[in-house]
Amino acid sequence: MAPGTQLTFILVMPGMSVRGDFSYKDLPGTGRRVDIVCRCLAACFGWGPSCWPRSQLRLVVSVAHQKTLTFRGPDIVPECEVEWAELIRDALRGESVGYVSVRDESVAGLVSRLQQRGDHVWVLDESGTPIDRVGALRTSAQNSFMLGDHRGFDSQTEEVIVEYDLPRVRLGPVSYLSSHCIAAVISYFERMVHT
Repeated sequence: MAPGTQLTFILVMPGMSVRGDFSYKDLPGTGRRVDIVCRCLAACFGWGPSCWPRSQLRLVVSVAHQKTLTFRGPDIVPECEVEWAELIRDALRGESVGYVSVRDESVAGLVSRLQQRGDHVWVLDESGTPIDRVGALRTSAQNSFMLGDHRGFDSQTEEVIVEYDLPRVRLGPVSYLSSHCIAAVISYFERMVHT
């Protein structure tokens, strides 16, 4: 793995509120599935990687096609969903959170920005090419993987995928939760480095 090589995960959450107005007691309901984001953060920075450096992982959440929250490897990983939810709410409300940055940005703007800086953007999709048959995946490249929420991708995101001709890859024959997709991709890259 080359120094500075990033693995980025893009989680598209079209129904999530940009205001951060949710109750910690009802993250799926009042948070409009912010619990998915919390579990994906835990997978990306907590239980998912075994040897991939946290500093080389990033999770970007597209909130309602209006804002992006970019999480970079925290020094201390929150232990539960509520702690992650507190960070998400603070960031959406404009409070400073050390390793989270917020942008007014659509999914299309995000994909364009990533491609302009040289990232390979892949779409995790059950109908895609098996990941182990994608010769262009390299641990020395900047790779970004787009995931949907519990419903998959909405029509606006599908339009972006088509417009930017993003390649679709799949992890296998089994359908995974987004958090498990993140862990599986990290594991796949760890195996590429250590075999």
